Amino acid sequence: MEKMKFLKSAAAMMLCCVSATIMISCKKDDKPASALKFNPAKVEAIVGSTVSVTVSGGTEPYTVVSSDAKTATVTVTKDVIKVTGIKDGTATITVTDKDKLSSKVPVTVKTATGLTFDKNPVNVAVGKEDVVTINGGVAPYVVAAKDATIATAIEKDGKITVKGVKAGTTTISVTDKNKKSGTVIVTVK
Repeated sequence: MEKMKFLKSAAAMMLCCVSATIMISCKKDDKPASALKFNPAKVEAIVGSTVSVTVSGGTEPYTVVSSDAKTATVTVTKDVIKVTGIKDGTATITVTDKDKLSSKVPVTVKTATGLTFDKNPVNVAVGKEDVVTINGGVAPYVVAAKDATIATAIEKDGKITVKGVKAGTTTISVTDKNKKSGTVIVTVK
């Protein structure tokens, strides 16, 4: 009889050990939920500028959606999100990974202050040039035409030489040493 009690106790203990092992091993297979992380964690963009945000902690591919595409648009390539400021305001970018894990990035878009121009907009003929003077800001300046197939821009001594390449409209962004910026609208006829 003692032998029978011992066998029952041993069988019960083995059953408990096997059950515990199965439960523990199942928990090891579960993928822990983690939050997506962003660098930078929030976006402050100037109207007409694009800010890059790196996403980590998730699985590619990512999808991105702006809560207000009239304020900020968004695209994603691999783990880099590009947020472009359209007009003053706020928006939220929702990022979702392959496993449906999602997080949000707050966005604030403001109009640049500090840089103004003696002419804006600028009208120039194809093959002709016009000069725009930058008012305010601190040299050196960086200038870039959004579409160089329509117009080119070169800055020297606070003056931008705009040359018409083909008919159309584009913008020229200007940024000073202190990151103040402004935009010149160019129409080529």
